[in-house]
Order: sequence, then C-alpha cells, then structure tokens
Amino acid sequence: MTDEMNYSEFVALCRGEEKIALTKEEKDRIRECRKAFEEVLRMDAERPYYGVNTGVGALLNKRVPANRMKEFQENLIMSHACGIGPALENEIAKGMMLHMILNLKKGCSLIRLSTLELLIEMFNRDIIPRVPGKGSLGASGDLIPQAHIALALIGRGDVFCGDNSMLLPSESVFQDQGLKAAGLEVGEAIALLNGTGLMTSYLAFLVFQADILVETADTVAALTTAILGYDSQSFEDQLHSLRPHPGQIATALNLRNILKRKNAERRSSLVQDAYSLRCIPQVHGAFRETLYKARDVANIEINSFGGNPLILFEAKKPRIVQGSGNFHGQILAQTADSLSLALCGLAGISERRIERLLNDKLSGLPPFLAKIGGLNTGLMIAQYAAAALVSENKTLAHPASVDSIPVSAGQEDFVSMGAWAVRKAWEILKNTEYVIAIEALCASQASQPEEDRVLSEDIEKTRRLIHEGGFLDDETNC
Repeated sequence: MTDEMNYSEFVALCRGEEKIALTKEEKDRIRECRKAFEEVLRMDAERPYYGVNTGVGALLNKRVPANRMKEFQENLIMSHACGIGPALENEIAKGMMLHMILNLKKGCSLIRLSTLELLIEMFNRDIIPRVPGKGSLGASGDLIPQAHIALALIGRGDVFCGDNSMLLPSESVFQDQGLKAAGLEVGEAIALLNGTGLMTSYLAFLVFQADILVETADTVAALTTAILGYDSQSFEDQLHSLRPHPGQIATALNLRNILKRKNAERRSSLVQDAYSLRCIPQVHGAFRETLYKARDVANIEINSFGGNPLILFEAKKPRIVQGSGNFHGQILAQTADSLSLALCGLAGISERRIERLLNDKLSGLPPFLAKIGGLNTGLMIAQYAAAALVSENKTLAHPASVDSIPVSAGQEDFVSMGAWAVRKAWEILKNTEYVIAIEALCASQASQPEEDRVLSEDIEKTRRLIHEGGFLDDETNC
C-alpha cells in the first residue's frame, strides 16, 4: 500500500484480491502518536478533550467520568449507528473501510495499532460490515456510516463475509476466523467515527466508472453518426482549435480516431447535422471537463486526513488539536453535484441520438428498426425506457450541496449533505450507463433489423458490458 494512492488504485484494491499491510514506519508512527496522546492525557487529565473525556456535538461541555471511559467508547459507537435503509453495495462499504485505514495509518489520530490492524484484517479477509445507505449529513464527515463499520469492529454489528451474501454476526465470524473483536480504549471511538469514508468511497468509484463511461459514450456516438451519415467538418481539429477547451478537443480527437478506424463515410445530404451529432465534442467535452476536476478532488481526499481531534507534533512535542473541520464534506458534495449535472448532459444527448436512429423520417432507416413493421415493434419502447431514465436523472440532479439542516442543537449548524450528493450521483451514473446501452443496441440493430425479443435482457447485458469496460477492450464492439 503506497503512501499516495489515486482513485484507480483505490478501486482496484477494493475490487481485487491484493492484501494491504502497514509498513514498519507506519506502525512506529501510530504507536508514537498513541503514546504521545496517552502522555498528554496523563499530564493534563483535568483538561477537557473533545470526544475523549467529553460528550460530542452539543454535549461537548459534559464530562465523562474517568472510570467509565471504556463504556463511553461503545456507547458512542452504538448511539451513532443509526443508519437507515438497504445496505451499501459491498464494494462501496469496502471503500469506506479502505479510506478509514488510509486516514488512521497517517499517525495523527488517537487509534491504537491493534485496532487498526483488526480493521485491516477485516478488509483483507472480505469481512464487510453491513452499512445502511442513508443517514449521513456529510457534516462531521460520515459519522453514521462509519459507526456501522466500527460496530462490526467491536463485535456488535453484522457483516457479509467473502462471497456469502447472507448477513452474519461479526462476533461469530471473528470466532470462526480466529480474530478477536476490538476492545476500545479512551479516544478510539471518536477516531473511528470522524472521516469522509462514505463520500470518498463513492466519489472514487464515480470517477473510475465515469472514465469508462465517457470513452464508451464516444464510441457509441461515433457508431451512431457513422450510421446516420455525418459532416466530418464538425470534428475537424482546426475547427476545435478555435475554441480550445481541453475536453472538447479530446472528444473531437477521439471521434476522429474512432470514425477513421471504422472507415465511416459521410452520407448525409443536409447542410448541417443536428446538434446531437455535430455537437458531440462540445457536450461530451463538457462532461470531461467536470470529470477532470472530480479526479483531482477524489485523489486529494483519498490521501487526506479528516479526523478530529488529532495529534500534531511541533519540535517533537505533541499537542492535541480539537478544532479541525477537515471532515466537512462541502467540496465532495459540490463535486458530486457537478458530476450529476454533467451526467444529465451525457444521457440527454444520447437519448436524442436514439430518437434519430428510430425515427424513420430522420434516419431513412426502417421505422423503429423493426424487421417487419407492425408485426414487430422493434426498439420503439426501448426509447421510452431511455426517456424515463433521462427524466429521472433531471430530478435527481437537483444539487444536494445547496441544502443544509442545522443539527446537534446548532453546534453543527452548516452541513454539506455530501452523502446524499454522492449517492444520487451514483444512481444517475447507472441510469446513464443504461441510456448509452440502449443507444448501442439501436446503433447495432440499425445495420441489421431483428425480430422482436425480450429487450430488458439485452439492455442489462449491454449495460453490464459498459460498466466493466467491455466496449473499450475491443474496437469492433457495437
């Protein structure tokens, strides 16, 4: 596990079988930090330390009795584990675990080495806590989702284990695998709860899948333009150099290369093509511009520390910092909202190309690409499905980051709603994959109309191929 990790490496670790381990230097740093914390606490036990010997949120002025510190650790985790709804996908939950590990291994938190090593063992053995998807405000990071990770860590939550889709009590899984649930010491609960694990995990997977999606969208759009006939001037390098947005230039180049490989020739007699054809570089390029920024945000957040309180060293002298707001998710929320808006454009222009392929008055092809019109309906209703998803995207794209509901008696008075922002961006991305899958099916059928069949199976298979990058492995796809 490298010191610096990008979003592609992050996703690969969550999806692969590679094990992660701490270096000797990281272990030493974690031990040093914990020792320094314990020494500070011993020397100045009467001083209030947030979430260590005080309550949290608006209860920050309530002191925790010294003889009830261990009880407080479990109480804090149990009270925060109030997530709602279906469990996160395992790869997203595993991404949360990974981000928590990356946070804690920096040697700034109050965590003990043994607790972190148990979390790493869970990651390596695919012991994945059940994390309900709803409940986080992205305020003090993702308190509620991370509490469900911590709940399993202390042997109180449920987990998915390996390929088993059935939920099992974490305590029994630990016993079966020779592991011992964590018995948390003072300060460890707050170290596990604070962080941006859910938001970061979703954002890493979002940009990873968006990389694949935009390249696939170019490939499918190029096939559509080749079938319908196109004005090659629309993609010329000299034209786009007059408006040199990097995303637009990259898209135009991609389209030229794809069309060249497919030996596509212009057949349209129109003076100008419709926007959904000639403005592909501008629309897909705008998505790329948003994606460029999202990549940077994801990479920075993956490698950042967002805990509170934390230990800093000045001239080797430790001090506890209690005023950090590094767990606030505003930048993640705004980034996810921007991706949501950009995905709407990618899906919307794809649906308009579907219309041009199916409408015989625009395409010159058989109506709805049916083999025998009337007897066969062709792909008419597939457009309905695409239109439904495009409309759903528009509603979901309302920005979450413009909202805030003060909580904890006004102590946490401006929250990011980042968890909702990333969750709905993930849904919009999946919807967009389906829309582009439908365009790919229409473009494919345009060259050879087929008899009616159950389309949902083809759509699902094509969408899965897109998600897994299958269209990019073989230039002859579509």
